[in-house]
Amino acid sequence: MAGYSILLIDDEEILLEAVSDDLRESGYEVTTAISGDEGLSSFKSRQHDLVIIDLNMGGRDGLEISKEIKLLNPNTPVMILTGYGSIETAIEALRLDLDDYVLKPVNRDDLFEKIKHCLEKRKNKFSAGPQPTFSQNIKIEEAGLTRREKEVVQLAAQGYNDDEIAKMLSISAFTVKFHLKRIFKKLGIHKRVELIVSLGK
Repeated sequence: MAGYSILLIDDEEILLEAVSDDLRESGYEVTTAISGDEGLSSFKSRQHDLVIIDLNMGGRDGLEISKEIKLLNPNTPVMILTGYGSIETAIEALRLDLDDYVLKPVNRDDLFEKIKHCLEKRKNKFSAGPQPTFSQNIKIEEAGLTRREKEVVQLAAQGYNDDEIAKMLSISAFTVKFHLKRIFKKLGIHKRVELIVSLGK
């Protein structure tokens, strides 16, 4: 799994240095950040293959930052690494569709196995079919779409029709058409085929 890029976000500098050095020695490309906002900024500047983030940090916590990362690119696996886990935060991580929840201290071999699993899952997602790219998701964010509109546009960009999107989101096909009409207006396009062209620019 060497060669993948990992974003490591933790305000505990000693742990940040130790884990990042270990990952680099194993062939991973590692970017570190000592706060959630710094990590989010780094993620926006490039598409990391995996994000490992501490739960409790000064400023915004790991769950909040993880949610924003998933909005930017739902295909990026996010792993919570924390020494202050609870049932409530574990449930919230599951609700946000995060990929793993690891308690500190963690055995090195266990951590690397979990990292390998997350990266394999990411690879399988991309091999399953066309997915919105990182730049496409940035454009979706800039358009000011609502959460539901983001879900609809990402599925539409993958080639699903209105009925298929309706089933996947448990809404009516009429509602899908309504959302697409608003999406087209926000993106400045007029036809469904333009959606792919617009996002791919």
